[in-house]
Amino acid sequence: MKTNITRILFFVLTIGLLASCGPQASATPAAQGDNPYAAQAGDSDLIRGEVTIDSSSLAVGESQPPQVTLNFAYSQPTPCYQLRVEVSQPDTQKRIDVTTYAVAEKDKPCSLMALATPLQASLDLGSYPPGHYSVWLNGTEVGEFD
Repeated sequence: MKTNITRILFFVLTIGLLASCGPQASATPAAQGDNPYAAQAGDSDLIRGEVTIDSSSLAVGESQPPQVTLNFAYSQPTPCYQLRVEVSQPDTQKRIDVTTYAVAEKDKPCSLMALATPLQASLDLGSYPPGHYSVWLNGTEVGEFD
């Protein structure tokens, strides 16, 4: 019985060691932050609604390279919608375009009225190689950073 337990432990430890030596998942590129509002599987089955931006700002961290965060207040058609945000890679002029919209279930009536107070969102845009960048939200410039 003791021999079987020893063999099982040896097997488990060997598998664990081999697994830790295998290929690792690649890291997210530095220019991309974590986007909790990214498009989801199944979004194509939902209806798309417009989002109105009430205010926006950039926060640039003191780190090197600086971490950039986009903060904005927005209104969506009703509380039944969910925010989606698409962030482009910088173009040749180092312009970063951010597009917002909202999605909701088709053919599901929503009895909730639009909120009178704008909702708040914060999006980590990540860090970028040295240069002068501008951030645009739904076609309006939010700010610039170096």
